[in-house]
Amino acid sequence: MIISLIYFVSGIGIFIWGIFTLTNGLKVFSQQKISQVINNFANNLLKSIIIGFFITLIIQSSSMVTVIAVTMAGAELLTLKSAAGIIIGSNIGTTIAVQLYAFNLFKIAPYLVFIGSVLHFQNYNIKIKLIGNVLLGFGLVFYGLKIMELATIPLKKNSNFELISANLSNPFWGILAGIITALILQSSNVGIATLQVLVSSQLMTLPQALPIIYGLNIGTCSEAIILSFATNKEGKKIALFNIFLNIVSTILFLPFTNFFAEFLKLVSPYNPSRQVANAHTFFNLFSALLIIPFLKQLFILIDKLVDK
Repeated sequence: MIISLIYFVSGIGIFIWGIFTLTNGLKVFSQQKISQVINNFANNLLKSIIIGFFITLIIQSSSMVTVIAVTMAGAELLTLKSAAGIIIGSNIGTTIAVQLYAFNLFKIAPYLVFIGSVLHFQNYNIKIKLIGNVLLGFGLVFYGLKIMELATIPLKKNSNFELISANLSNPFWGILAGIITALILQSSNVGIATLQVLVSSQLMTLPQALPIIYGLNIGTCSEAIILSFATNKEGKKIALFNIFLNIVSTILFLPFTNFFAEFLKLVSPYNPSRQVANAHTFFNLFSALLIIPFLKQLFILIDKLVDK
C-alpha cells in the first residue's frame, strides 16, 4: 500500500507541476490587464458573468480573479454589485479544465511534452515559449492523471483504504475534507482531478465524492477572505459574497446529493470521470441560476453584516 500511495502522491505532484507550468504559460495576461478588462465590463451583470468566465478560462484560477476583485475594491475601483457577476462567471469558468481532464488524452501526452519542451527551451520568440509552456503543462497534467490511475489498482484490495472511503460516507466529513484540501492546495481543480481518478477506479462512489466537491468550492474562497482583512469594507463584502455563494449552494445541494448523483449518472452513464467533472460544472452553474434572482436581498444582507 505504501508504494502505491507514493506513486499516487507522485502523480498528484506531476499534475500540480503541469498546472503550474500551464499557468506560467498564461501569465502573459498580467493582473493590470485583467483589472482593466474587469473595470470595463463590471457595470452589466450579464457582461460581467461572461467576462469572469473567460478570464478564469484563460488564467485557470478563480481564486486569482476573486483576489483581483477584492484588490480593485480596496482601490475603490469596484463595488460588490459590480463584482458579483465577475465572481459568478469565475466560478463557472473554473469548471471547464476538469471537463478536459475527463477525456482520455494520455496517448497524446508524450507528444505534448516533447513539442512543449522544444518550444519552451528555444529563446528566439517569447510567444512561442509561452505556447510551449501551455503544451508542456497539459502533457504533464495527463501524465499525472495516468500515474494516479495506475497507482489506484493495488489500493482496491486494501482494507485500510476501504475504511477511509467508508468514513467519507458521512457528507459532513466529505465537506470538511474538501475544505481542508482546497486550503492546502489553493486549487479546487487538483482536488477534483483526484476525485475523477478515485471514482473512475471505484475506490470512491459518486455520492461520496459530491460533498468533497462542495467543500472544495468553499475552501477556494480562503485566499480572498484572508486578503479582505487588509482591505476596505467593499473588499470585505466581495470576499463575503464569494463564500456566501458557495455555502448557500452547498446547503441547497446537500439534501439532494443522492438525487444529484443519479442525475449525473443519467447524463454520463459510462464515464465516471465525466460524472465528477459534470458535478463540478452543474454545481456552479445551478448555483448561479439559483442565486441571481436573489442578488438584491443578498447584497442587503452583506451590507448589514459588514457595515456593522
